[in-house]
Amino acid sequence: MTITTFDKNMSAVAFAEAGEHDTARQILGANATKQHSKSPAPAVKRKPYLKTIIFGAMSISAYVLLFTNEKLVTEIFTMGGWRWVYPVGAAFFFSFIHGAFASNLLSAIGLEAKK
Repeated sequence: MTITTFDKNMSAVAFAEAGEHDTARQILGANATKQHSKSPAPAVKRKPYLKTIIFGAMSISAYVLLFTNEKLVTEIFTMGGWRWVYPVGAAFFFSFIHGAFASNLLSAIGLEAKK
């Protein structure tokens, strides 16, 4: 019967759990290493203030243009035929711009999703 690496590791784990750390190190042999230092601190993420301002300005500008040209937008968006692309494209555009602004704003004020 041959002893596999898995068997060797599990034997070392069993001895380590029983408090026999030296025996566990002997079983592992050269693979046993001590951890003397702590892991490095995670890198600090920069807050996206500039992106927030840019997407916020784009969002406000797009809404101002939409509402100041309300009659023209209504005429063009209700022409029918293949022009259904205009309102759908506008919806995607507004969704993307406003979503990017909202995401960057929440990150800038420190609200992040759990990982």
